[in-house]
Amino acid sequence: MHRRLLGLSMLVLCVGCHAVGSRWLREVKPTAGELWERGQAAMRRGNAAEAIRCYQESLRADPGLDRNHLSLAAAYLEQGDEAAACPHLAQYVAAHPEHVVIRAHLAELLFRLERYAEARHHFEQCVALGQEEEGPANRRLILCHSRLMEIAELSGDEYAIHLHRGIGLFLLALERSALPEAGGLLPTESLLCKAAGELSLARLERPDEARPSWYLYEVWSRLPLRQAALRHLRAAAAAAPFSYLTPAEHRSLQLACRCQSTETCVK
Repeated sequence: MHRRLLGLSMLVLCVGCHAVGSRWLREVKPTAGELWERGQAAMRRGNAAEAIRCYQESLRADPGLDRNHLSLAAAYLEQGDEAAACPHLAQYVAAHPEHVVIRAHLAELLFRLERYAEARHHFEQCVALGQEEEGPANRRLILCHSRLMEIAELSGDEYAIHLHRGIGLFLLALERSALPEAGGLLPTESLLCKAAGELSLARLERPDEARPSWYLYEVWSRLPLRQAALRHLRAAAAAAPFSYLTPAEHRSLQLACRCQSTETCVK
């Protein structure tokens, strides 16, 4: 009898120890944030493989910890695996669409992977978001339009080729106008004239689109050629309800129209 009681007691003790041990293991199991920190430490040591393992464990612990996707992308890029990095950058951008710099990296990555339709979408989004930024976003916009022009060249889209080259030249002229005159650089007026030529070709390709006319208004206003500018402002205003403008372009067009009399602007 005493043996049986002793055996039962030992069994209860073992079960109790197992329960305490399991609870202790649960309590000391690292959190998603701690796993992410371990991944960061591994990256600082140059161990991208270990970092990837930690970030993946962190994601399993908390799928909503979005920074893991950005960290995984960085770790995969450290390994030279751009294809593996791409979906994680895309997931991060989907969760944080306002992060224009990260979106620009995603667009560049998609471009290098020759996924041109997706790259075009993100470059266009970068343009729309960049126009809303305060501060020196001009250079990034120029780079985005340059990429959009390259994508258009690959697909043979003559309208987009001339449009993005023209907008890029216009933005370059704005940048150039802020610099002192220097030999070897095209003067602002030359850049504006080249922009006008490209935008005019874009308008010939698609006369019902508002963007070429809007930027032609911007160009001629700065040369300045008032009558030509107003003619294109009217054309842009007439086409705006039926074609694409970014939110910032649309607001600027409305403001320009309000600054003109009803005789010179179609509202």
